[in-house]
Amino acid sequence: MRPTILVVVVAITLTGALVTASAFALTRAPKEPTHSWSVNIAVVGDSYSAGSNNGVVWPTLLAQRTGWSVANFALPGAGFAADGQGGQAFTSQVDRAQGAHPRTIVIVGGLADQGFADTGFVGVGAADALRKIVLGGQQALVIGPTWFETPIPASVQSISVEIRSAADGAGVPFLDALDPPWLTKDQMQPDLSGPTDEGQSVIADKVAAWLRSEVAG
Repeated sequence: MRPTILVVVVAITLTGALVTASAFALTRAPKEPTHSWSVNIAVVGDSYSAGSNNGVVWPTLLAQRTGWSVANFALPGAGFAADGQGGQAFTSQVDRAQGAHPRTIVIVGGLADQGFADTGFVGVGAADALRKIVLGGQQALVIGPTWFETPIPASVQSISVEIRSAADGAGVPFLDALDPPWLTKDQMQPDLSGPTDEGQSVIADKVAAWLRSEVAG
């Protein structure tokens, strides 16, 4: 075989190999980017979590400070027994939260239930909400209501006791936010309706410290 012919044959062979390799590379499915978080949380709560005249709320701060995925479903006026403007009770919020497919649902007890203290409705509502989470396959965690001074009103203490009892009955971890109260009066809005941004920051740190020991990384 002449040298010229040999060169041509080699060139054709190499070109064919490159074309085959290129075709193989093009036919491989591109790797799609994946977005996952080690902790994926949904928050159920009232105005303390939803915010009231706040520039920031604790669920947002929790996400920023931990890098976790945190979806906030809290609504003002909601509670285990209190229904706000209708369809806002914690059981309804749990339904919406489950639609986001979180790994963990955290319910934060609020003060809208004060009018139902000692009626048993708070305990029943708490048991229903927690049962729904457990049956849905998510990790359930519950935090009692907090306050901003001592002595703590009997109605607030009663709510916390009922929520703790429901949590114990469901085998769900409970965090007491009254012993001592998480907030001070200076960390509340002037009308005492909810935390200031500073108060929201305090709640975010308290919740983060607890969740680090409760959620799976």
